[in-house]
Amino acid sequence: MDTKPRETRELVAGQVRRFRAGDGDAAEPLARRALRMSLRTASALIRGREDVADVAQEVAVDVLRSLEKLRDPEAFDAWVHRITVRHVMRRLKRERSTRRIETPLALLDEVALRGATPDSDIDSRLAARQALVGALSRLPAKQRMALALRYGHDLADAEIAAALGCRVGTVHALLSRGRRSLREDRQLVEVTLDLKEEG
Repeated sequence: MDTKPRETRELVAGQVRRFRAGDGDAAEPLARRALRMSLRTASALIRGREDVADVAQEVAVDVLRSLEKLRDPEAFDAWVHRITVRHVMRRLKRERSTRRIETPLALLDEVALRGATPDSDIDSRLAARQALVGALSRLPAKQRMALALRYGHDLADAEIAAALGCRVGTVHALLSRGRRSLREDRQLVEVTLDLKEEG
């Protein structure tokens, strides 16, 4: 059994307790953890880099302001996921009305691609990423959120259900429908087939 997640949970719980007891030094690691977690989720779901950064900052501030409301310090991560879901859903509602086109943070890791693959593969991999982002953006927000929490944070169904405020069966349905929609997305299928032909 891997004890690392348990140790991490206990460490974070200790920081929460210290913060509640008035230790200001405990605020920074908690804010950084909330910021990292919310950045990962938001960047998978929100298109604008500035919007992603804004949501992550709002989540970190919200976490520190309302830390007294957290009943179980060991549930810090799940609580941050719930707060992130609320902020992302609000931002997605606003985004629907403006529909700005901008490269998401998830597509900006070209440097890592260059180090891992020959230059000839970079264009096709970036095209595949762009197709995936486009396919994800066409999914309903809750499906995108469920997929991001599963594949971006490696959360179990029960943890996703807690973050989304729904039942585990609903999470199964959201993930299943989301994956099916991605498999059936024409643009994504074309790019995937092109990658297979090149490889």
